[in-house]
Amino acid sequence: MEEEEEVISGKELLRPDNSLSKAEAAAAASRLTDDLIVEILSRLPFRSVCRSKCVSKSWRDLIAHPAHRKKLPQTLAGVLYITITRAAGFRNHLAGVSADAEGLDVDPSLAFLRPTEHRPFRLEKACNGLLLCSYHPDAESRVRFVVCNPVTRTWTELPPGPQPRPNVCGSHRQFHLAFDPAVPSHFHVFDFDRTDDMGLTGVSIYSSRTGAWSQRDTGLVDSVVLEHHSVLVHSMLHVVGNQHRKNINNTWKNNTVLMAVDMEGKVWKTISIPRGKYGYTVGWSQGYLHYATISPVPLTVRDDDDEDSLRLAEDVAIWRLEDYDSQQWALKHSFRIDKVLSVAEVEYQLVGFHPDRDIFFFVSKGLFDGDARDEASLLSWDMRRHQLSSVLDLEKCSVGPYRPYVPRFSSEPLAEADGH
Repeated sequence: MEEEEEVISGKELLRPDNSLSKAEAAAAASRLTDDLIVEILSRLPFRSVCRSKCVSKSWRDLIAHPAHRKKLPQTLAGVLYITITRAAGFRNHLAGVSADAEGLDVDPSLAFLRPTEHRPFRLEKACNGLLLCSYHPDAESRVRFVVCNPVTRTWTELPPGPQPRPNVCGSHRQFHLAFDPAVPSHFHVFDFDRTDDMGLTGVSIYSSRTGAWSQRDTGLVDSVVLEHHSVLVHSMLHVVGNQHRKNINNTWKNNTVLMAVDMEGKVWKTISIPRGKYGYTVGWSQGYLHYATISPVPLTVRDDDDEDSLRLAEDVAIWRLEDYDSQQWALKHSFRIDKVLSVAEVEYQLVGFHPDRDIFFFVSKGLFDGDARDEASLLSWDMRRHQLSSVLDLEKCSVGPYRPYVPRFSSEPLAEADGH
C-alpha cells in the first residue's frame, strides 16, 4: 500500500497566537506552484510585489521573468510627450524615469501604426497602458481615433463618431480614454460636446465591447468647462473642470470641480476640489485620488520673504481625497516653486504623480541649478526629502500636455481588434 501523502492545512501551521515561525512559513511557501505565486502577486500593489523579490532568489527570478509581466502590476515607466516641428510635424516620445524603462521594448513613436498611411498621429490621452491617438484622413474629414498599446504593438481603429449636435463647437472638443485593468476585456472613449461658449452639453461614448458609439446628455444644469486632465476612479471617468454658478447675489461664480461620468453616460456628478490659480492636474497614487494646482495665495511665508518675493511666490499645492463619499480633501504637501526655480525666468508646467511614490513631476524651460537651458527638462520633486531633481532633458520643440505612462504587457483588449 502506497504511503498517503501528508496534507498540512494553513490552520495546522498556526501557533496559538495565529502566527507562523520563519521555518514554517518557508515550508508553506515552498508548496506553492509558480503559477499560484504569480496569481497571488498579481493581486498585490506594485510596491508589495517589489518587496516580494526579497523572499528568495527563485521568487526574484519569477517576478523578473518576461512571461509574467502580463499579469503582474507595473509602475511608472516614464512621461509621454510630443514635439512639433515644421519639417516633421507631430512626433511622440517617452522620457524614461526608471531603470526598468531602459530595457522596456516600447515604441513611443507609434511606427507600428504606419500601415494605415495616415499622418500624423497625435497622442491625445494615456490610461493604464493604452494610448488614445487621433488623426485626420484629409483636410475635410472629421477626426478619427486609434487606441493602441505601444508595448505589444496592438491597435484598433475606431469607427467614425456621430455627427456633432447643433451649436457644438468642433474646434474645442475634448477626448478622453477610460480603461480599467480590472475589466481588461474592453475600453471606452469619450468625446465631449461643447457649445460655442464652451459649455458642456453632452458626450459621445465608444464602447469596444459593442463596437459602437452612443450619445448622451450631461444631465448637468450648470455649465462646465473641461480641462485636459482626467483619471479613472471607481469605474467612472473624472475630468477636471470649471463650473459656472449663480450665487445668492445673482452673480456668476467659477468653481473648480471634478466632473464624473460612468461608462454608459447615465450617471453624472460633480466633486468639489480646492480652488487653484492655474495648472490643474489629477491622478491616482498609492491608493488615493490626488490633485495638484498652483495655490491662489502663498501657503508658506519664510523669514527671507519681502513684499516683492511674496508677489512672485507660487506654491504647488498637492491635495489627497481622504474620503470619496464625503468629498473630504486634505492638503498632503506643498512647496514653494519660486524657491527652487526662478519663476521670473522659467516657464514650467505641472505633469503628474508617481503611482507608487511620494514624487511629483513637472517640466521647466529656462534656468535650473544655476545653468541656462534653452530646452525643456523633466524635473521631479520628492515630497519626503523635500528635494528637487533633474530627471532628463527633453527633445527640442517639446510641448505639453505631458502624460505619465505605466506600461501594459498584456495585449487585452486589443488582441482581437480588427486583426491588428
